[in-house]
Amino acid sequence: MRKRYILSVVAMMLLPLMAGAQALKGSYFLDNSLQRHRLNPAFAPRANYFSVPVISNVGLGVYGNVGPADFLYPKNGELYTFLNQNVTMEEFSKNLPARPVVDLDVDTDIFNFGFSALGGFWTVDAGIRVDGQIGLPRDFLIFAKQGMAASEQGYSLKGFDMYQTSSIYAAVGHSRDLSFLVDGLRVGGKLRFFLPVEHIGLTMGDSYLSMSQDKWTVNSSASGVIAASFLEVNPEALNGDSEQEFLNVNTSSIGPAGFGFSVDLGAEYKLNVGSIVDGLTFSLSALDLGGYFFGKNKVQGLESKGTAVYEGIKDIEMGSEGVNMEESLDALKDEFLALANLQESADPMYSSVGTGAKIYAGVEYPVLHDMMSVGLLYSGKFGYSKMQ
Repeated sequence: MRKRYILSVVAMMLLPLMAGAQALKGSYFLDNSLQRHRLNPAFAPRANYFSVPVISNVGLGVYGNVGPADFLYPKNGELYTFLNQNVTMEEFSKNLPARPVVDLDVDTDIFNFGFSALGGFWTVDAGIRVDGQIGLPRDFLIFAKQGMAASEQGYSLKGFDMYQTSSIYAAVGHSRDLSFLVDGLRVGGKLRFFLPVEHIGLTMGDSYLSMSQDKWTVNSSASGVIAASFLEVNPEALNGDSEQEFLNVNTSSIGPAGFGFSVDLGAEYKLNVGSIVDGLTFSLSALDLGGYFFGKNKVQGLESKGTAVYEGIKDIEMGSEGVNMEESLDALKDEFLALANLQESADPMYSSVGTGAKIYAGVEYPVLHDMMSVGLLYSGKFGYSKMQ
């Protein structure tokens, strides 16, 4: 039976992030936080500030429809991954969504400051952002769990995709109290400009995997996009037709791959009606409403070509003694690219993509004479949307 460790690698990559990346969200209801305007531009710090470059803020956000409980199972004092035989197929599959997705955002400051002026509070910041998304079809996870349960089986690979964008940005935000119009209302907005350095998108489309005892056959409709001034794809490397790496990197030509922009909008409303509910606060924000637009000469298209016979995922070891994580992750990358069977395309599937809009909605109520409060926060993120 072929080894089935590819999803172990993915799980090990994602679980620590899903478990510990909510630090910035924890400041949503902290009035003294200097950074919570990142979650709602209507929020205004209580004092002017200037943050130390680079080390002042490193934000890490994770959004997804799966969590550690979907892949790790405590039993009899032991912790098992979903691939372990002590975890039944029913236990693993009963709560598994049709398309498990995890989005990762990493944001670090170059500079960041805020000040009161012209009747409101202004924020100015610049930084580096990396956005990523990985999607795995439910069928593929089921296959990873049960393997070859019959002589012939088929699995849909629709929803198997990876996206990642790295960019430099600058933003200006403004928050203003509108109590003179509606008592307790405060609104805010932020305009952000991007210089994307690189973007990589790969999707298996409607590809289908057919399995028999001696081979796998992929009916592939995969496609991809590379947008960068310093990256060039060499598809022949996937099939052993070239000694070059799949990605050729030329650091001397690093520059913008295009441009982008986004808008943040937010509002906060605090009740003050002379009753027990006074101080109850509602807040709502929509962030990163915009897109990246890549230069036509910086975009390289990739596509699959029909049916490919594949020997299967191999040489990826997780859980054995002396495992080399770096080698396993490299193997994961190589196996995914080989499964996609990508070749260069003259017509890229898109040259612009959405920035990944986010939504936050909060309700907060003060207790003990405003010494503390109880809050409820909802957060969500839309995945990558191809705009062209």
